[in-house]
Amino acid sequence: MFIYGSRPAAKYKKTEPTWFGGIYGGHVGMEIGEDSVLSFRSTEYPCHFFPHRKFSSKFEIKTVYGMWETFPPHRYRIADLKRVVFAIPVSPEQKRKIDSVAEQYLRKTPYDYATAGMRCASATYDILARTGLARGYGAATWWRILIARDLRTWLFEKAASREGKGWKIYRYEGTKRRIWEEDD
Repeated sequence: MFIYGSRPAAKYKKTEPTWFGGIYGGHVGMEIGEDSVLSFRSTEYPCHFFPHRKFSSKFEIKTVYGMWETFPPHRYRIADLKRVVFAIPVSPEQKRKIDSVAEQYLRKTPYDYATAGMRCASATYDILARTGLARGYGAATWWRILIARDLRTWLFEKAASREGKGWKIYRYEGTKRRIWEEDD
């Protein structure tokens, strides 16, 4: 589940809020059950540039509505968000693995959130890799999957391949009051 990065359109700079990350921001979460979205975020704002030993991040479970309401001040309609949802079929074994990793990460956050480090996209890729839905996760993955667009691009490519057979993609355009990030 992706919210695209954005900034207010010139005409709406006074009425539309600025969101964390701007055009290169956005957010991604992974729906792991009915109305349960696993999400990784910073607990310190502004977040730090490099990871710290004392973590200021956490995994959390949000509702689907809560996922779409990620950006304060929450005075927007969810229908106004540019977003995309990839519905990826998983086997019972993959579902068990997702649940196991989620339980483990909710109990103890495995890494810190940082601008030049783990963020929501690389954390989601980490879970996909641990469940066999992505290639192995390596030390430099945070650099390859730095922002939500990087993960979206990878998922669009995978969806178009033989591996993406059976996947469904749901796209929502978003309001014209914002300049939205584009897909590659």
